Amino acid sequence: MQSHIVKSFDSETDGLKKKIIELAKNCEQQLSKAIDAFVAMDVDLANAVIAHDEYINHLQRDIEEDAVLFLARRQPMALDLRHLLSVMKIAGELERIADYAANFSKRVSHLKMPPTQEPSDLIVEMAKTCQLMIHDAMDAFLRLDVKKAVAVWHKDDDIDTMFARMVTLVQKQMQENKFDIKDGTGLILMGRCCERIGDHITNMAEDIYFIKTGKTYSGDFEDCYSS
Repeated sequence: MQSHIVKSFDSETDGLKKKIIELAKNCEQQLSKAIDAFVAMDVDLANAVIAHDEYINHLQRDIEEDAVLFLARRQPMALDLRHLLSVMKIAGELERIADYAANFSKRVSHLKMPPTQEPSDLIVEMAKTCQLMIHDAMDAFLRLDVKKAVAVWHKDDDIDTMFARMVTLVQKQMQENKFDIKDGTGLILMGRCCERIGDHITNMAEDIYFIKTGKTYSGDFEDCYSS
């Protein structure tokens, strides 16, 4: 947000920023542990990811409550108001990302056998791409870097491409009886979790664009150069 003469104003906004970053880091860690649990077929680690989701829910509610109180006390205008409203939206997107990481982990215990290599590699690559996107989105948020936010938005195309490829492979391998329908469906749902995480990160990128410009991002890469 903008720098203010009233130090308590800046102190409160800095506190909100720190909580958002903590929430984002927790989401990154959840994804990292979910990937490790999947690769190692580690049910205990997967259960730890699921259990930690409650802490993330609590943190998101805490951010939302702080933001509402801040809005009532300070009645911010223009950029400050856009920033505050977007912080609340970004916190909600991160909470949903954590939900999908937990849902991803729930599937680990249901797999009867390790997945074949190529679909597994695509799922891992999707999840790692999501991690990188979260990191870059938070960097864009802290710097109000519109160009970086737009780059994050377009990175979601890679996840969509990988998801489509993974679904095709899994369906083909199910038809060839390389693993059963239940496992194949589970893998597709895990990939779907990653695909939905990517969608929520693009929403975050749009929120960052809105903070800086007051406009809705239309999907045109040139928009960030004209803002």
